[in-house]
Formats: sequence, C-alpha cells, structure tokens
Amino acid sequence: MNRSRFLAVAASAVLALGPALTLPAVAAGPASAAPAAAALTDSVASATPAASARLPRPTGPHAVGRNTLHLVDHDRPDPWVPSAGARQLMVSMYYPARPGTGGPTAPYMTAEEARLLLELRVPDATVPAEEISGVRTWARTEARPAHGRFPLVVLSPGFTLPRATLTGLAEDLASRGYAVALVDHPYEN
Repeated sequence: MNRSRFLAVAASAVLALGPALTLPAVAAGPASAAPAAAALTDSVASATPAASARLPRPTGPHAVGRNTLHLVDHDRPDPWVPSAGARQLMVSMYYPARPGTGGPTAPYMTAEEARLLLELRVPDATVPAEEISGVRTWARTEARPAHGRFPLVVLSPGFTLPRATLTGLAEDLASRGYAVALVDHPYEN
C-alpha cells in the first residue's frame, strides 16, 4: 500500500474513532479528570508564575519515543491551496521505545504554538506562552523503538487544535504498546 493510500485509510479510521477520543488535560499539579477544554481553560486562567504545568505520566509499561515527520506527497497538489505546491502534513509519531535510549524529553510545543493556542482558546489568559511551551513531555526524542509489532492508532485533533493537544493521550497509548500517528491539519490549526 502506498503512503497516500495508507494515509487515506488511516484518516478514515480516525473519523470513525473520533467521538471516542478525549483531550489530555494540561493542568497545574496532578492530572485532572475534568474535560480537557475546561481543564486547559481553568489551568491557564488560574496558573501563577509559581505553578508549573505538566502532562500526566503515561500509565503503561513501555518507555515512549517520539519522532516528528514532515510528510510531502509530491504526486498531489495541496487540495485546499493548489498554488502552495505539494500536499504536506506534519505528524508526530509516538511509539513504545527501548528504555534508556533517545535524547531529552520532547517539548510539548513551541512558544509560538503556545501563543497562538492561548490567543485562540483563552484570549484573556495572563499566563505567558513560555509557561505552556516550557512543559516537557514524557517521550524521548529519537528513542530506539522497542522490539515487536505494534498496532497503529491515528489521532486527529481537529476543531482548529494543534496535534500537541493530544500529546498526553498519544504518550499513554504508546506506553501501552501502540504506535501512534498524531496529525496536524494544514490551514486549520
């Protein structure tokens, strides 16, 4: 199966699974059971410089690795803006990793991504974007994959949210033995 066909099948699976997906909470302190949008709003609105936002620790037995892929389909023009050239996607891959391999833990998002997310979702926030961009994930960059075969889960945040907002879910799934493709939507986030 070529990459374009694979991505189309994966996207169809995400549409079918979409209602079952939840967003991870970015909270000050321990992980919250509140709905993610409310948790993000509450944690950002009530955070102080002394508070430190963090993602929940993955609950599975595997270490987690992360690689970021810039996929380019040179055989198709961008379907929304054909003058932009080839179709492109940014994907973060989370996977069960060999313990003790890889670089530092991956950043949650860049300062610019955090600024734009806060501007869109919490326009009255007093928390600086650096507070959100300073959050570290549990995944190690470029970690060596664990031995074995793992089922693929494709996560698609949608609703103008960047892929980083599903990081907690992606890490937890990877820690439980799944390979996870977390996809950004061009022109939407």
